[in-house]
Amino acid sequence: MSADTQTSRPHATGIARAQTPLLIVGIIGIVVAAIGFVTNAPEFYRAWLPAFIFWFFIPAGALGVLCLQYVTGGEWGLLIRRPLGAAARTLPLFLLFGLPIVFGLQYVYAWANHDIVAHDVLLSRKSVYLNPTAWIIRTLVYFALWTLWAWRIRILSLDFAKTRSPYTELTRRRWSAAGLLMIVLTLTTTSVDWVMSLEPKWYSSMYGIAFTVSAGLSAFAFVTFFLTLLADNPAMEGVLKPMHFRDLGNLMLAFTMLWAYTNFSQFLLVWYGNIKEETPYYLKRMHGVWGWMAAALVLFHFFLPFFMLLMRSIKDRPKTIAIVTVVILIMRFVDTYWLIGPAYGYEHFHFSWITIFAFIGIGGLWLAAFIAQLKGQTIIPIHESWVDEALREGTLQREAVRHA
Repeated sequence: MSADTQTSRPHATGIARAQTPLLIVGIIGIVVAAIGFVTNAPEFYRAWLPAFIFWFFIPAGALGVLCLQYVTGGEWGLLIRRPLGAAARTLPLFLLFGLPIVFGLQYVYAWANHDIVAHDVLLSRKSVYLNPTAWIIRTLVYFALWTLWAWRIRILSLDFAKTRSPYTELTRRRWSAAGLLMIVLTLTTTSVDWVMSLEPKWYSSMYGIAFTVSAGLSAFAFVTFFLTLLADNPAMEGVLKPMHFRDLGNLMLAFTMLWAYTNFSQFLLVWYGNIKEETPYYLKRMHGVWGWMAAALVLFHFFLPFFMLLMRSIKDRPKTIAIVTVVILIMRFVDTYWLIGPAYGYEHFHFSWITIFAFIGIGGLWLAAFIAQLKGQTIIPIHESWVDEALREGTLQREAVRHA
């Protein structure tokens, strides 16, 4: 294999070198977080959930965006199919990351505590759906479906790369169309099982939609940031262009607006309804530091990215759009913690050191797995039919494809 043949592979861009350090950091994070289990097991279980949900959003959203790209095509996905696919195929890893939650269900969810359910009429009625056995079965079904779709699309893509068969391409598109429906439905029910049921007496018909949009936004922010890391690498010269970042910036703008719309609509419905079972959800999130976090979400999760992503000069430059993606990802964690923290009855702001190391541990291991999935692949899927179209229209240079 010539040097040119390797230029846009992950090892040529330097990404592969980060795998071992990330793996080491991840292991250290998990070990330190495990100390919290020894000192305070209930706190460990509760602190684990926000870190788990934050990192889960990225591969789950990646699977949805990947299906969307295969259904619609379009040059906006020219350079993100491979990173999206790599992220989506790491979803089975979250079965392992979720084990602490399974072992600590009674500490994480009130409906899993038999003593609480026995003395609460409403929770007793909901126990047909909200019970540990059903929760575990549904979770296994979710992961089975996500894994099936992620790897089925991967197998079809590998087959298409060898055969260039129109039938294979059509089959992949059909699987992707069905996958879009599957991911929306499963993320909706996942949001109920994993997060909304933290406060089992509260419910919102908008919650699942907001959860799904959050996953999509997390995925777009992550893959865009990933591409910005490659922008200055000589191996990517002629591959990454301003229009690619502009397209991704426009999609992040759309998902930022969707996030604001779904969350504001949910707030408006609860405020307008003024039902005693619903209003406490927002009342306790509007006081003290929780209230300041809510204000930060409005300012930095919506307004700042919204106005920055309106400007073409910011979207076209890797360094400036990287700043936007970092802001979005930071606020995604703030949003996740704001949703989960008050559910445990913390009237005042509470943040555990265990969450920090759980975040580092899960993140390090997941990023190492993500890089492992990218190894041996070119950044550009050179066998796709739309690469020829991109060459004709000038959105991709022929030299870049040869280098790929």
